[in-house]
Amino acid sequence: ENIPERTGRIRKMMRIDLQPRWKEELVASCPMGTLVLELTMGKLHVYFPDETLWAASAPEWAKPLRADFLAACESWSKSQGIPMTVTDHTFVYALTDPA
Repeated sequence: ENIPERTGRIRKMMRIDLQPRWKEELVASCPMGTLVLELTMGKLHVYFPDETLWAASAPEWAKPLRADFLAACESWSKSQGIPMTVTDHTFVYALTDPA
C-alpha cells in the first residue's frame, strides 16, 4: 500500500503488525519499534491520536510515521469490524525504544 506525503510524493507504507493486549491496549509493531494505542475492551473501539497529540506523545522515531500507523490501524479496525476514532483524548507510547 502507498502513503501520500505532505510533499506530494508517494511512498510505500511500512509493515505494521497489530495485536490486542489485555490492558485495553493495541500493540503496533514495526521494524523501528513498538507503540501502544488505546483499545477499549467493554465495547471494542480503537482510539488513535490526532496530529497534535501524536507530535507531543509519540517517540522521535515514530513521529514521521504517523500516516503509516494511522493507515495500519484503520485497515486492522475495518478488518476486525471495530470502530476507530481519531481524537486528542487518548494515548500513544513506546513499548520499547530502539537502541
